[in-house]
Formats: sequence, structure tokens, C-alpha cells
Amino acid sequence: MSTLIVLGYPSEEEAKSAYQKVLDLDKNLIVSLQSIAVVARHADGKYDVVTPGSKVGTSTVWGLFWGVLFGLLFFVPVFGAAIGAGIGALTGAIVKHGVDKDFQDRVRNLLSSDDSAAVFMVVDEMTTDKFIDAIRPFGGDVLQTSLSVKDEDELKHALFKN
Repeated sequence: MSTLIVLGYPSEEEAKSAYQKVLDLDKNLIVSLQSIAVVARHADGKYDVVTPGSKVGTSTVWGLFWGVLFGLLFFVPVFGAAIGAGIGALTGAIVKHGVDKDFQDRVRNLLSSDDSAAVFMVVDEMTTDKFIDAIRPFGGDVLQTSLSVKDEDELKHALFKN
């Protein structure tokens, strides 16, 4: 089972610092990341993927997942690429498999102020107590939703088909 975790911060700089820490925790095997990205809301109300470095998506499937998820959450095609006629099916697959309306609303509220940002990550597993201790100094708000293995496989299949 994978878990989608969102860590919300009042500034882009705080989110980038937390992002770097999560990457360090991944290297030290405290968390096992499938993918991670940072989204920032700017003063003009627009959203942008501002992830420093790599690991936004380790495959085309993850790139599509983030693109569709961010488009669904923020009503914008974050990666700037048209995904085509399959967008409705992909959006439906994401909603069906763990990113429901309540979670969407909570993420939007997390990023409702100008210059706020969030770290989005899909985690396979983690040593929870060590992860929490390491990330605690960064503060922030935490949201999470779980994806069963079956849901994750169905979602990846739906993304790959389109």
C-alpha cells in the first residue's frame, strides 16, 4: 500500500527546505519514496511546480499522475502539456482511488494563501517515528490518503493506457 502525503507550509522556502530533508530521509532509508514534488501558490494566485532537483517522477506514469493530480486539485494543467481526451478518465481514476473531494478541498485550503507551498509525496513505507522527528522542525500541516496495492495498480494502469 502506498500513501499520498501532503505537507503544507506558509512559504515556498519552507517547503523547499522540507523537500530537501525528505530526500535525505529517502537516502537514509527512513522513508521509501516513489515520487515527490513541490507545488507553490504565488502572489498572483497561480500554482507552479517548483521542485528543486529531481525525483518529480521517476517514470512517465508518475509524470502523468502529478500532472493530472495537480490539474484536478488546482484546475490548471501544471505541466503545461495537454494530456488529451483521456483526461476525464484519468481524473476519474485518481478520484476513485483515494483522492476524493474532501481530500481535494483540504489540499486547496492548505494552499489558499499567497506564497504558500506544499510537498507532495507518494510513500511506499517509512519508519514513522524517525520521519516525524526529522521533519518536526519544519512544522507545517499534514494531510494523507492511502492507496491500496490494488488501487495503486489500477491507477497506474489507467495512467499508462492514456
